[in-house]
Amino acid sequence: LVGNHEPEGPMGAGEKPCTGQASAVFVIGLVAGTGCVIFSKTLFELKSEGLNGELLPFKPQVFQSWLMFFGMLFALPMYLGTEWLRARKARHDPALKAAMDAEPPVTVKTLLMLGLPAVFDLLSVLLMVAGLMHISASIWMLLRGGGIVFVALMKQFALGDRLTPAMWWGVGFIALAVTMVGFSPMLAEAPAPSKGDAAPAADSSGPLAGIALTIAGTFCQSLQYVYEEKVMAGDVQAPPWLLIGMEGFFGTLLCTLVVYPIAQIAPGPDHGVVESLPNTLLQIEHSQAIQQMALGFCVLVFILNSFSVLVTFMLSSVWHAILDNFRPITIWMCKSPHLSPYLPTSPPR
Repeated sequence: LVGNHEPEGPMGAGEKPCTGQASAVFVIGLVAGTGCVIFSKTLFELKSEGLNGELLPFKPQVFQSWLMFFGMLFALPMYLGTEWLRARKARHDPALKAAMDAEPPVTVKTLLMLGLPAVFDLLSVLLMVAGLMHISASIWMLLRGGGIVFVALMKQFALGDRLTPAMWWGVGFIALAVTMVGFSPMLAEAPAPSKGDAAPAADSSGPLAGIALTIAGTFCQSLQYVYEEKVMAGDVQAPPWLLIGMEGFFGTLLCTLVVYPIAQIAPGPDHGVVESLPNTLLQIEHSQAIQQMALGFCVLVFILNSFSVLVTFMLSSVWHAILDNFRPITIWMCKSPHLSPYLPTSPPR
């Protein structure tokens, strides 16, 4: 899947054909993505003993972002391994050796260019994880449907892939659907007060904040998708495994050296700061369920990001956005009474 670094068509040449191999990559990414959302939401529903000795909700926004990037780091050994195998095979295959010699070299400039998607990814993850804490997972996923709209606009005006009138109709319907979903939490009826109690004041600040954060994160994620397509299909021709691994490398550095220090001093709800690292580590130490969910999330996020980038490589960034928008269906299926007993929604401490 990743041995051939040569793109299937030049930038602006339109959509690539959806082959059986690309369909299999799409399905695997869909399954892994559904698991990521379930594990992420489950982590935020767990409780563990914190610094004050009491059971506290486990809601470390920065830690989950760090864990996501750390999981992507495992793509670097995959890239080095595939390159070693290709070089070994090229000794006895003149055609493969010629193809490898014709590939653009991986320079320091290339590696630095591959770090830019990590910035977009980090911003999108921080914004969308914060949004997920205020709205349900299903509404959160539907709001991310706006990614198709953003990606389509960027492909039209930035990459030069012109959309047909039928595609514009589809983009318009998606934009309308996302708008309706965004208004749905505010239209929900408040529970009726019991007899003798005063009517509760309407407060939609939580859902509004969740909606705004999710849409902002979706826009940043769309920038990431389009940039990834550009560096894989343009002059750089970055190998997918290398792209994933460098995103993980730069993302881990950013979280460790920039985001975490800021979260330790910025005012917030976690013992006076945005996220208390000592409290997060103590909660992880005291809860086997959190350890299991964190490990599962790390593995699934590696699979998701690997196959999502392969979807962009084999098809386009629009298909990457479509992959994200298939997940609400699978999430709703997992929430059905027949499947929910088998999901890790409320694991023991």
